[in-house]
Amino acid sequence: MGQPETNWAVTDWPQDSYRVCLNMMAKPFGIEVREYQHAIAKSALESNTLVVLPTGLGKTIIALLVAVDRLSMFPDGKVVVLAPTRPLVLQHARFFKEHLAGDDVSSATLTGESSPELRGALFQESRLVFATPEVIRNDVVEHRYTLTAVCLVVFDEAHRCVKEYAYSEVAEAYKREASNPLILGLTASPSARRDRVLEICGKLAIENVETRSEADEDVAGYVKSVFLSWERIALPEGYRNVSRILHGVMDEKVKKLRAMRLLPRDVTVTKRMLLDLGETLRQRLANRRAGYLFGAALLQSQAISLQHAIELVETQGISSLTKYLTRFGEGRNRSSRALAKDPRVIDALNCSESLADVEHPKQARLRELVADQLEANPDSKLIVFTQFRETVERIVENLNRVGRVSAVRFVGQATRTPEDAGLRQSEQLRILDDFRSGRYNILVTTSIGEEGLHVPDVDHVIFYEAVPSEIRSIQRRGRTGRTRVGKVTVLMAEGTVDEAYYYSSRRKEQQMHHLLDSVKRRGLKPRRRKTTLLDYIEP
Repeated sequence: MGQPETNWAVTDWPQDSYRVCLNMMAKPFGIEVREYQHAIAKSALESNTLVVLPTGLGKTIIALLVAVDRLSMFPDGKVVVLAPTRPLVLQHARFFKEHLAGDDVSSATLTGESSPELRGALFQESRLVFATPEVIRNDVVEHRYTLTAVCLVVFDEAHRCVKEYAYSEVAEAYKREASNPLILGLTASPSARRDRVLEICGKLAIENVETRSEADEDVAGYVKSVFLSWERIALPEGYRNVSRILHGVMDEKVKKLRAMRLLPRDVTVTKRMLLDLGETLRQRLANRRAGYLFGAALLQSQAISLQHAIELVETQGISSLTKYLTRFGEGRNRSSRALAKDPRVIDALNCSESLADVEHPKQARLRELVADQLEANPDSKLIVFTQFRETVERIVENLNRVGRVSAVRFVGQATRTPEDAGLRQSEQLRILDDFRSGRYNILVTTSIGEEGLHVPDVDHVIFYEAVPSEIRSIQRRGRTGRTRVGKVTVLMAEGTVDEAYYYSSRRKEQQMHHLLDSVKRRGLKPRRRKTTLLDYIEP
């Protein structure tokens, strides 16, 4: 959270705001509140607010300040803090416990590992509740408790509040049940898409948006420089040959879908377009079981599988592809079985098996980057992000052959295969503590490490592959540059989907900043009537 200059005690809050912590049982301590955090918290007390603030600039402090005020204003009220992952939930619980004085603020952390009866009892007797949204949603649906007394819900990583994610259902229940509702959404990156931002604001009943960027005068002094570099890495010819074979099969499937007028012509077909097509076909098949729709669904499924295979060989490595293509013949669905019999797919699998000893060149470059970093600063901490858990295993094994390296695997709880076991909650917490303390100096992780985890003093973040999402790119980069200058390196296989993803995320991030700048130029202020971003975003 850094070392800000201004120290706001609770009693320093202006008296024209809501009643501020008259009950000193909830007084925060050990926190130096920055001017912008104070201003945002004061604004968030007036109406449902979405806070958009770069990673590392103290969104949790803002949540704490708002929570303290609401607990003081409503002596019988409760505050619920939600986060999408258990490690992040536990991190919030720890932060609040460290900075709330006194034993009178009873708190509980609710997880799926606790019995429903215990969760119900803990919720009833606690004023501060920390949980994942799935737990609260399930308990409310089963009538284990209501949200009537909850006077504030904090939605961390609020950009997730779209479609059918559990945040949306909790928000609906809260708006319906609460006697004194207030919503606070926190995110570093809402979206580049205007319709998605509007959806988030609609589901959370947002009336006020507070946004800051690194360039804002009241924030700039707290921002540390982050140096971004991206490196093109040439693929071996054998890898390119396998990719060409798979591209040929995929192009055939796409051509047929275009002939059926289900995909646009003269436009590069993306994964998103294929996924959207799949959803459309499923909806049509639910209403009309026409033969050509089944054929289209088969082609779409095969195109998705082939695109994933291409991504594996180009960005991850030949062993991942070999395992994936082998599973085609073991699959139960018609799409996989048909692909397994295609002579070109068989050819690609044979070529892949012949390249078993040819390492993806990213692995060698990754070793060099890590060795250089530790040579320059032996006390460095690094995080390596990758899309796939299988790649996490290979990277850890690869890096632990480098001098001075102690790399550790950090993944989610789900166990997919005996060889790909998930990490229990206690194991995740132990690994994070060991990384913070320096027992491990490299954390190798998937998307679970992208959101919110507070790991101070990370010197270098490495993307093993580019990601197409501006949200994920921002989240990954935000793991460094928190308390000192940081570095980010993006590895990209030359002329592959890596490059397309990198430029896509850059373009979307620029669009997101333009969207937020538009909000700021319109002079957004809290309003008593319910509004949406349509009121503030320029057409």
